[in-house]
Amino acid sequence: MKIKLLMASAILGAGLLGAQANEFKTYKDITKVLKAENKKAGNFATADEVKAALDAKDWIVADVRTIEEWNAAHLKGSVRVGRQAPEEFLESNVLDLDGNFVKQNMIVVCNSASRASIEAETFRKMGFKTVKIYDIYSWIDECNPVQTGYSKKSDKSGTKNKFGAFYAEHCYKK
Repeated sequence: MKIKLLMASAILGAGLLGAQANEFKTYKDITKVLKAENKKAGNFATADEVKAALDAKDWIVADVRTIEEWNAAHLKGSVRVGRQAPEEFLESNVLDLDGNFVKQNMIVVCNSASRASIEAETFRKMGFKTVKIYDIYSWIDECNPVQTGYSKKSDKSGTKNKFGAFYAEHCYKK
């Protein structure tokens, strides 16, 4: 009983002195804030900026989705960067042999820009000059093509169509 009273007193005392416990923030809460900050700062890329980055020598378009999401649909010319150790992959794609940036600008892609917002924070701290975010849903909705990693050989239940560029169903004229 004495311990409970001491603990209660300590908690109340800490509260009176202005010390408060950290508030838990959900992934959804964090990404909502980061997406809003990126939008306000002008860090949301447009489809035209993504297209230009895919063709530019000093830009990299990095997809931070899972391998399954990547295989289902990705932007041709983008690279998949795993979230476990992104620096290892990026070092071999954006730095020269002396460790200098060859591609110092980046667009980070994921489904809804939530993961991209979180990863963009890390990439900025890694030293990239410009880091923008983009959601693949917008790319698809604007009738831009996506690639797939699946093939007739590995997916026997497929429709036997030729694989390559795919568009959202609403993009095909009926």
